[in-house]
Amino acid sequence: MGIITVDKSDHLFWLGRYTERVHTTLKYYLKTEDVMLDSDPEYYSVLCQKIGIIDVYGSRENFKKRYPFDETDENSIISSLNKAYDNAIVMRDYIGTETMAYIQLAIDDIKKAEKSNSPIVDLMLVIDHILAFWGCVNDIIDDEQIRNIIKLGKGVERLDLYLSLGSSDYEIRREYSRTKGFLKKSGLRYDESVLYTIDSMLDGSDFNYGNVKNLLRNLIQG
Repeated sequence: MGIITVDKSDHLFWLGRYTERVHTTLKYYLKTEDVMLDSDPEYYSVLCQKIGIIDVYGSRENFKKRYPFDETDENSIISSLNKAYDNAIVMRDYIGTETMAYIQLAIDDIKKAEKSNSPIVDLMLVIDHILAFWGCVNDIIDDEQIRNIIKLGKGVERLDLYLSLGSSDYEIRREYSRTKGFLKKSGLRYDESVLYTIDSMLDGSDFNYGNVKNLLRNLIQG
């Protein structure tokens, strides 16, 4: 496929980030739905706080309408899915039409869910189609660098969200180890000193999630 330019690398990286953002935020949205039904109707505000978005929703019902489905809300799940598709369509010749098609199917699912009387089933299909997209990345894309850049974006986003959502130290160390492997094989420029600092922090028995998040933002160089 030839040399991957900085611009194309950026599209691939953010394709990985946005697809992961949809996957993880949708899973936590579904968990939040359960809590709101079972015990705490206002629990959606906890999710907003954890992932660092302003609670503009005001009520559980408004949150359920807007956070998954509102394309004018830049923090919504559908907005992340649309951004993933925008990056995919630019890189269609690099990732393949079949790979991109799974993102379109996920968009179709979420739009069906918005009109459904029982949206959970269609929202679960969004997760299935994101998983199918990642399967195609592994199976269809022959260029190892392209695969690694997409997986790097996915890993960085997952780490950022896991750090925000309070995942276990084990999960964070596991994802960091995998992401570091993709970074080193991606061909992208990165700051070795930042990597060394994160390594040192994670080697300790106790580390500050916020500091790791800030370091991750400065890891990859333009």
